[in-house]
Amino acid sequence: MRMLSTRKSALLALVLAAVAAVCWFTHRAYDELYNLPIEARLISNFNVEQVRSASPVTLNMSGQPMYSGMVVRNVTIKTRGSVMFVTPHLALVGLAKPIAQGAFEYQVVIPDSVDEVRFGKPAIPVWKRNKR
Repeated sequence: MRMLSTRKSALLALVLAAVAAVCWFTHRAYDELYNLPIEARLISNFNVEQVRSASPVTLNMSGQPMYSGMVVRNVTIKTRGSVMFVTPHLALVGLAKPIAQGAFEYQVVIPDSVDEVRFGKPAIPVWKRNKR
């Protein structure tokens, strides 16, 4: 009787480990298809323009991701010290409600504490504040 309990416990532990592994793999696959940070080099016609006379400073960013079948799902903005990181995230068409179909246009307000803006993965510098 005791041997059967130990065998059932071992089997249950094995099944739970297998379920956990499948869940982890599914989550990673979903994350790769739904939340792919775009590489800056894979955007054609990328353009950054500073809006004239805007206070605080505002940048207009636009471009066309070269991934067919993917759309810009969202854009994350993180600030570390005086550097702001702007990262668009792609998703497969149909998996996400896009903020842009095909080409994207995005406006970023730059706080006074930020002196540099970097874009995409790897984070390439696209704007620096003019020091007077």
